[in-house]
Amino acid sequence: MPTSETPPSQIGPYAVTAALGREAGATLYRATEPTRGRPVLVQLLSPRLAEEPQLLERFRRDAGALAAAPHPNILPILGSGVDAGRPYLATAEVAALPLDEVLKSRRLTVAEAVGVMKAICRGLAHAHERGVLHGHVWPHAVRVSHDPSDVKLTDFGFARAESLGMTGTLSTGALNLGAFRYLAPEQTESRAAAPPDHRADLYSAGVIFHEMLTGRAPGDRLALPSQLNSELPPETDVLVLKCLAKKPMERYASAIDLLNDLARLEEALRLRLLTELRGFARAGSRRRTLVIAGIVLVIAVLAVLVVLLVR
Repeated sequence: MPTSETPPSQIGPYAVTAALGREAGATLYRATEPTRGRPVLVQLLSPRLAEEPQLLERFRRDAGALAAAPHPNILPILGSGVDAGRPYLATAEVAALPLDEVLKSRRLTVAEAVGVMKAICRGLAHAHERGVLHGHVWPHAVRVSHDPSDVKLTDFGFARAESLGMTGTLSTGALNLGAFRYLAPEQTESRAAAPPDHRADLYSAGVIFHEMLTGRAPGDRLALPSQLNSELPPETDVLVLKCLAKKPMERYASAIDLLNDLARLEEALRLRLLTELRGFARAGSRRRTLVIAGIVLVIAVLAVLVVLLVR
């Protein structure tokens, strides 16, 4: 989204080269890193973060935790701080597309969808182990390379002051309406029994998985993935339903548990493919046998006819 703000020439140690617009409540700039001269993306965040000591402390802690421990499935955080009263977050610039754009252009194969889901879970597991929640896992926060072998999570909720309370986020523009359907029920309830935890991220990942597998996000009346995609075994339904349980305690206890079930699903899909291939091979073998038998029969009939004609 374009912005009318005059871009600063410098944010922290980063020299700004272009304003890219507003996204997720932050102003986005392209800049260069002074020590290496490489391009980076810098998010200039809401000044509310600097005004609230607890919010600023969480931002510093979570950004620092992910910067200190990079992961292949999380967009690298290169630096963070406060400049002229506004917090900023610097990340690497990667050649990848948001998952929502990928899904608009084509349907992922089942194998690709499982691969992307595993990468999302690996990134979440890494963050959760360090006490960092994402808070807004939706397709736009998932960056996918062209083949989709490389997947990175971005737009972590700690970088948005509004993410710590859902009230007013739609009106402030911090939460896109399209992202709303990916939120766990407890993230949209004004009187939730407890603050959302890591299981809210797993719910959101489950919504994305359902969409990748079937071409659509689940609605109020959840249709089983195997009912919408005949390529899927029943194990898929069990996994997705567990992700999308309304009560957090009925979901996966951790992203690692979900990863283990994804590995089992991958094995079930592999066995199903092998079974189908064997079925095709047996069918082909039967067809070849019938063809050979037919040829032998024709040859035998011709032989008999030749003998009769000679006589």
